[in-house]
Amino acid sequence: MKNILLLAGTLALFSFAADKFISMRIAEPTVNYHWNNLNSIKAIADQSNLPHSQVKFIIASIDSLQKDMARTARLDSTVAAPAPAAAPAKKK
Repeated sequence: MKNILLLAGTLALFSFAADKFISMRIAEPTVNYHWNNLNSIKAIADQSNLPHSQVKFIIASIDSLQKDMARTARLDSTVAAPAPAAAPAKKK
């Protein structure tokens, strides 16, 4: 009986997973800029004199990041209002 309760408790603890999500609001031109930079880094790494295994690692890491970005990106139809300008100082 003890073993069954211990096993059930262990399974309950291991089955609990708390994922934390981070949401970022980034303008589309900024995302496109960084996406293009990542593609440029992949091209430079591919043409470099680094060992093949390191180049494969770099390219796979960037591909993984881009895949996650593409999968989780959502287009927000609302346009963010520009930040308010600082109020001019009053003259005395």
